[in-house]
Amino acid sequence: MKMVSPRLAAIALVAACSGTATAQTVRPVYREIGDWLIACDNTRGCLARHAPDPAQERAEVEPENIGMDIVRQAGPNGAITVRAWADRPLDPARFHASGAAPLSRLPWRPGDDGENATLSGDPARRFIRAIVDAPRLMPGSTGTAHLSLRGLAAVLLTMDEAQGRIGNASALMRPGPAPASATPPPAPRPIVRTGPPAPPLRNQKALVAAVRKFHSGIFAGHECDREPDGEDAAYPLTTSDAIVVLGCSRYAYQTSVLVFRTPRDRPSAAMLLKLPDPPAAPPADDDSVGEYIEGAYDPDSRIFSEFSKGRGIADCGSATEWAFDGRVFRVSAFRWQARCGGTMPGDWPVLYRTRR
Repeated sequence: MKMVSPRLAAIALVAACSGTATAQTVRPVYREIGDWLIACDNTRGCLARHAPDPAQERAEVEPENIGMDIVRQAGPNGAITVRAWADRPLDPARFHASGAAPLSRLPWRPGDDGENATLSGDPARRFIRAIVDAPRLMPGSTGTAHLSLRGLAAVLLTMDEAQGRIGNASALMRPGPAPASATPPPAPRPIVRTGPPAPPLRNQKALVAAVRKFHSGIFAGHECDREPDGEDAAYPLTTSDAIVVLGCSRYAYQTSVLVFRTPRDRPSAAMLLKLPDPPAAPPADDDSVGEYIEGAYDPDSRIFSEFSKGRGIADCGSATEWAFDGRVFRVSAFRWQARCGGTMPGDWPVLYRTRR
């Protein structure tokens, strides 16, 4: 039994230890530094996000929720965008680094609801340089609300390193004499094809019941507490095999399923489906093999997906997709954020992208 995906606990260490990769194999980068995190995907696209460290003692209560992302695309001309948001009307013209004058001459673009704004291009670069060495960013001239900048400089240096900008004119934190053209281009997304449609199943309900019956010991081993219900399902996978998705456990804010691959005509031979781990992720623990949080299979797209919230409001967690290529499942998408906070529900950084 598991409460969240077993990948979540160890990905940070594995991804943080991933060095600069070759052009052919760019491994994702994920690190948490101070009150910020950095996530770079396998194309070298990067996101820096304000995500306060829960272990850091706060000298004062921050009464308002304020967030900020700094996004930079890969390549010599990689665009920079700053996104700011709050749970109240936001006026970026009043932003100021602690002890400095307001940064009032920047062309922020307000959102429709007035609670978010974006800044792009050279103005975004100037904004970053104006705040990066300050301890905090204040959203106005009054009140105690602030956005901690502790760790921002280190996060942006990590971004420069992951995108190959160190020592050239495009770097945010450690520029040098080399031209921006020395920056590596975006890495190509791997191609993941899906297989052809399989012929329909004629005995879905019988297959579901048989797999549960023959493999009851597996359900006991996973400490499953869900009774058979209308959400149990079987789908065609190949001309000879089916995929069977059966409810396992219920938690406070999510559920899990056990997933089997079985011969259509021999459910006694069904085996738990062990899907490959996303790049930079450690192997799943043996006790949870075949169990997936909010797991679901779409026979039309040939995609199996898992959506695992770190807590109920989904401001941390992971989302993974696997595409069936006609023979095996391959990772086709991966999003993940270990530290809770700093984001809208489910808006976790992308670490792996593919194309069809």
